[in-house]
Amino acid sequence: MPSVASTIGKAAIVVLVMFSYPLQVHPCRASVDAVLKWSPLKRRSGSTSSNSSSTSPSRSALLAQPAKAQSARGEMGETRFAAITTVIIILSYIVAMTVSSLEKVLAYVGSTGSTSISFILPGLFYYKISTPDSPHHQRLIKEDDDEEYGSDDETESTSWTGPNARRTLLRRLSLALAIYGLAVMIVCLVTNTFFIVAH
Repeated sequence: MPSVASTIGKAAIVVLVMFSYPLQVHPCRASVDAVLKWSPLKRRSGSTSSNSSSTSPSRSALLAQPAKAQSARGEMGETRFAAITTVIIILSYIVAMTVSSLEKVLAYVGSTGSTSISFILPGLFYYKISTPDSPHHQRLIKEDDDEEYGSDDETESTSWTGPNARRTLLRRLSLALAIYGLAVMIVCLVTNTFFIVAH
């Protein structure tokens, strides 16, 4: 017979999971909406548009504004909001009902999510912002130049390498980090799949 402490602990876990689910659905819904709206043509032509169209608003903001104003700014409408939320809930329910062990879910989430956050995305982000045509790259160059000319000691210590050689090396290392993370993710996915099939 379970003790009172363990029963209270299980009830607390139930309450925690039940009320934390909306906190998980909200960023998931916003990310799905952003992915569905993204296209290369819009990204190139919409560089001068406001930043408010790229973020998904809260439900209260959606309900408080008319539909014409929402569609004019590209915000998530009520129907889109309900459709994306329904799909997320149904897929989550299917996964929860079909998967018998949480170990399998955590194995795949760790193989994809952890490697992406730790290796792939940081490398790709730096590789992207360090592109010579990027405005972020111009800002980084200006900051590095200000730091180099701000101190004589620092100028003497970096004169033998040069800022361009250092930036090129960092750019190559960031791409190597992303490739390494992709290789780790593939190895982890293959290993997890092999062990799940074997058992």
